[in-house]
Amino acid sequence: MITTFCFIQFIAFYLWQVTSPRYKSVAMTGLTAAATGHTTLSRLTGTVLWLGACTGFIVQWGVGAGCCGFITGLMAVGGLSVMLEPFQYLRVPGITAIYICCVILEIFV
Repeated sequence: MITTFCFIQFIAFYLWQVTSPRYKSVAMTGLTAAATGHTTLSRLTGTVLWLGACTGFIVQWGVGAGCCGFITGLMAVGGLSVMLEPFQYLRVPGITAIYICCVILEIFV
């Protein structure tokens, strides 16, 4: 479940990142193009996803640890997104492969 909450946080952060006025991308395709075309809807979706992830962390771990886990996860996915986006590494197949590997590790370890 924690992997799913972090993945939801990543999607929410990415939606806010690509709708930022300072964001400049070389090739806007797929999610990036759709998000920049509908800025208000993308930010609203990101906010709802963030609230859902925060609620999930709180339900999973309790109020104190859930809020701390949410903030720590937000810093982790934010750093990952900001570091990897300029290199065009954040594409659907790569993110999906990483997510599936993490879910498998979470289930079996």
